[in-house]
Amino acid sequence: MVERVELEVGDRVVKISNPDRVYFSARGETKLDLAKYYLAVADGVVNALHHRPCMLHRFPDGVDGDKVHQKRVPHGAPPWIQTVRVDFPSGRHAYELCVDHPADVIWAVQMSTVEFHPWNSRSEHVEQPDEWRIDLDPGPEATYDDVRRVAAVTREVLDELGATGFPKTSGSKGIHIYVRVAPVYGFADVRRAAWAFAREVERRAGGLVDLTWWRKDRDPATVFVDYNQNARDHTVACAYSVRGTPEGLVSAPVHWDELPEADPRDFTIATMPARYAELGDLHADIDDAIYSLDQLLEWADRDEKDDAPPPDET
Repeated sequence: MVERVELEVGDRVVKISNPDRVYFSARGETKLDLAKYYLAVADGVVNALHHRPCMLHRFPDGVDGDKVHQKRVPHGAPPWIQTVRVDFPSGRHAYELCVDHPADVIWAVQMSTVEFHPWNSRSEHVEQPDEWRIDLDPGPEATYDDVRRVAAVTREVLDELGATGFPKTSGSKGIHIYVRVAPVYGFADVRRAAWAFAREVERRAGGLVDLTWWRKDRDPATVFVDYNQNARDHTVACAYSVRGTPEGLVSAPVHWDELPEADPRDFTIATMPARYAELGDLHADIDDAIYSLDQLLEWADRDEKDDAPPPDET
């Protein structure tokens, strides 16, 4: 068994210990295979994580073992690793990973990181998000076809608003859609805008969407448009992040026109490198499509006369 390998990542070298350790039991991919996957999609994953506080989901014994949620970059990290301070309501704080280079991602893999979960704000403006996240989260009895249908309604509303959405699979049964916004709003306003948008989708979705806040009270055959993913310190797996599944499923950017046929199970660490080599980063232009939330905030003001979003769970 090889104890360690060195990977050249641009102008840096990252040592990978225990490279033969199996991380994904379905096909037997190893820790080194995981690192090579992230190198194959390096530009895309760096674009998704760039300068965002990032929580790491680590699996020291592979994805069939325990998961560790790590916010703080440990002592002894290489000097080129950048961090950003984030503060929590408890009064505590953490210095989280702030990706600037592909080597940062591979270093995190060396730390047994499989999943990357960034904030929707950046280090330059931690308290002002620049990413509105639409999370289509199916209930236990909803099908992926249901999620596809809600995605079509979501696209219709986005088009009417003049907003450009960038979809991706969640790496599970859901779909995420990102919209870039200017970093001039606080988390509360972005969440209110997301709530107003979710209500409009619910109105048009013909019973496919249920925004009942408590999961136990929600129709299990519906899709929840989870606006609370825009609350402060809430994170979701980024574009190109591998998920902690035995098959090594990936949260994969897709074209809108692919969604009617795309199967989340088709996007894995085994298949994504070839897809990326052919298509490149499908979210590469996201920073060029900035949307103003003003109209959605007007919708929120209108809707709050009759109802109001549940309080931020943070």
